[in-house]
Amino acid sequence: MEVNKIQEFNPDFIKQRGNPLYICAAGFEDRAVGIVKSLETPKVKIFRYSLILEYNTHKNENRGNLQFLQHSLEKLSFNLMDNTKIDIDDMLKTGNNLSNTLKKIPSEEIDSIFIDISGMTNFLILLALHRVNETFYGKEIFVLYAEAQDYYPKKGEMDEILKLVTRRQDGDIMELSKKLGTSGARETLILPDFKGYFKEDYPICLIFFAGYEPSRAIGLIETYRPNLIIACYGVSPHKHFRQRTKFSKDLHTEFKVFKQYKHVDMEVSTFNIQKIVSKLEKIYTSADNEGGILYEKYNIAISPQCSKLQALATYLFSLRHPDVQVVFCLPGAFNPKRYSEKIGKMWMYKLPSP
Repeated sequence: MEVNKIQEFNPDFIKQRGNPLYICAAGFEDRAVGIVKSLETPKVKIFRYSLILEYNTHKNENRGNLQFLQHSLEKLSFNLMDNTKIDIDDMLKTGNNLSNTLKKIPSEEIDSIFIDISGMTNFLILLALHRVNETFYGKEIFVLYAEAQDYYPKKGEMDEILKLVTRRQDGDIMELSKKLGTSGARETLILPDFKGYFKEDYPICLIFFAGYEPSRAIGLIETYRPNLIIACYGVSPHKHFRQRTKFSKDLHTEFKVFKQYKHVDMEVSTFNIQKIVSKLEKIYTSADNEGGILYEKYNIAISPQCSKLQALATYLFSLRHPDVQVVFCLPGAFNPKRYSEKIGKMWMYKLPSP
């Protein structure tokens, strides 16, 4: 399977496609509406069908983007489907809701599909890609992605956050939860479509894409209890975000996330899909100290809890290696004001042919 190169998104590209289907999620980040804003053209319908995925949580924070998407896509689409409800606590139900909606869209009326992941959580990205690929097998599928202009935690507050981590007093823990976007860990989640093929009595190797939420990492690892962890710290393509790699490492070190486990640290791109998949392949086929190949000695699992494009790369990797399991940890609480700000560059990626 060839891994294509991500390209900068040109709104005219969609306008030139025949009978496109557009799918997006009404999240709370500004970038959730970036692609649609770039497409707005008075009195011109672009999409044959459109579908909005509506979260069942943080409805007040999501309402503005949801209303904007509904209003805009009514003008841009010949057919706007009823919203599909996303229940983050019930992935089986969510998957069924999505599949049932997609089956209502006549495949013969669709030539290409555009999946906008900008407002999707990472586990919803994998679920949506899989169900769309399954329902519209053989159709052209394009992934659209809007960056944010800035992300939390911001550069100026990183030292302050690390001081709070070092002190770790009761009041500091509450303040940390607010500043890091999420707090605690609620549930370890294995997506129904990505359970993998685990061999009985084999140890588990967890490839963990580390972000900036160590409490979720601790919750996942203590529940999942892998025998080996490959901790992958994200490296941004933007120079002004490069300090985030060291900050992530420092956070996980201060919280001693991996200390009690056999682990290996490495760096992985947050953006370059080809490089991310290549890194996963290298890990999968690497040899341990005794010369054994990793996938032959371990059951392999991946937890893509950092960037959205790492989640996309994980999906591509899972197509090559269906034995691999994909696992997430849901946070105890979200802080919607501490994720990202404004809309940055927009990108497009064509999924490889089946």
